[in-house]
Amino acid sequence: MARVSFSQYALYNKCPMQYKLQYVDKLSESTANIHTLFGSAIHTTIQHFLSIMYGTAKSQAMKLDTDKMLLDEMKKEFIKENKKLSEGTICTKLELEEFYGDGRRIIEWFKKNLEKFYTKNGYELVAIEMPLNKELRPNIYFIGFIDVVVKDLATDEYILIDLKTSTRGWNKYQKSDPFKNAQIVMYKKIFSELKGISLDKIKVEYQIMRRKLYEDAPFPIPYMSKHVPASGKPTINKVYKNFMEFVDTVFDEDGNFNKDVFPKNPGERNTNCKWCEFYKRHCDGKAEN
Repeated sequence: MARVSFSQYALYNKCPMQYKLQYVDKLSESTANIHTLFGSAIHTTIQHFLSIMYGTAKSQAMKLDTDKMLLDEMKKEFIKENKKLSEGTICTKLELEEFYGDGRRIIEWFKKNLEKFYTKNGYELVAIEMPLNKELRPNIYFIGFIDVVVKDLATDEYILIDLKTSTRGWNKYQKSDPFKNAQIVMYKKIFSELKGISLDKIKVEYQIMRRKLYEDAPFPIPYMSKHVPASGKPTINKVYKNFMEFVDTVFDEDGNFNKDVFPKNPGERNTNCKWCEFYKRHCDGKAEN
């Protein structure tokens, strides 16, 4: 039985060979870097804040020492991922200090502007890190987690929220990128089928946290913003079709990996190799003829 996630789909589309080395050959030591470490830590911090806000009281959530929580989470992730490495480290002390400072500013801004994103008035928290586990076809299961799920009590609508970290946010090209928008759309379809909730009762949004602001911007830039991608039935059907094409390419009918479907894709100027842990260790980064 195979389990597939959107991150697997994204990795295969980026470079099939990197996917093979990680998931088929299982040669990965750690795919973490300062960006993934930071993303995981700030996700956990904000999710804990929301669980206290909705589960206890907003006043209690505001009293949380989120600076310490973020630092503790970053340290925990750093130690966990470094243990996977045979040599070296996933990031430097200077990087940790820089990203920690960025995270503190993001969370401080988030708490001051909380009402733009979350309110207890007429809403309830349904889940934090809601697991998704559904059979796509025999021997193939989709797995994933929705960062935050809230319900609008007035309309009976559910809002699926995916938290994203970015250096300077998403520009208009990133926001219009069908592949970048596909993750939350796929989650909407799976959530609907698992929970028996009509698609028209489900909304989706990305909440994008930016670490750096443009100092010379002609207008104030927030540390956090919403992006609501198209998620109607035509979009859902297209996303699902593309995802299933990936599944049918990589796996046979028994859920085993197919052979010879993992070419190298270094990308223009080897951009796909930049953060690849296998580059120069198990792969030369040269595209195959």
